Amino acid sequence: MIYADFDSLCAAIADIDVFDVESSDSLTLLEQLIRVYFDALHNPPEGIIGVGAITYAEQMLINFQLNDKD
Repeated sequence: MIYADFDSLCAAIADIDVFDVESSDSLTLLEQLIRVYFDALHNPPEGIIGVGAITYAEQMLINFQLNDKD
């Protein structure tokens, strides 16, 4: 599954059972994805602001997931 926005990440986090040992890998992956999203959101290229920064962060989130699977 590809997480395309912040809402889908939050939904995935809410669905994880934190007491399940097997879910630790999922938590680690989601932590990486959240870092990618927020790093891109708060550090977009010069001139990208507002909704453009959100769109940029969403695209970086998708790119990270697609590159990570190769």
